[in-house]
Amino acid sequence: MSSSADANMPDALDAITTALQQGDDIEELISQSDVPRSEVESLAGLIQSLQAALTPIEPSAEFAEGLEAQLMDTRRGMVMRVRQMPARVHIAALLAVAAGFGLIAYRRITGADPPQDISEEPLAV
Repeated sequence: MSSSADANMPDALDAITTALQQGDDIEELISQSDVPRSEVESLAGLIQSLQAALTPIEPSAEFAEGLEAQLMDTRRGMVMRVRQMPARVHIAALLAVAAGFGLIAYRRITGADPPQDISEEPLAV
C-alpha cells in the first residue's frame, strides 16, 4: 500500500463509520476511496459487526440516579468526609495532635534538643 493510501485510510474508515451510523449505503464510499478495495471491505465488515454488536442502550432511571449519587458522593469536601468518620477516629486524631503539641512543648521547655548551628563551608572552585 502506498503512503497516500496509508494517509487516507483513517479518513475512509471515519467516513464509513459515519455512514453506517446514519444508515447510509457504504458501497459508494468504498469505491471512491484511494485505499485498496480488499482492505477497506475487510475493515468495513469489522465496522459493521461492531455496529451490530454495540447497540446503544438507554440506562434505567434507577441506574442513572444511583450512578449520579455515587459520582456526587465522591466530590464531597474534606469537612463532610471528616464528619462521617467514626468517633474512635476523631478521638485517635485528637490524641495524636495533643501528643504532638505536648512533645513540642516539652522539648521547648526542657531544651532537650537545642537548635543546631549551621556553618557555611566554602565551595571548592
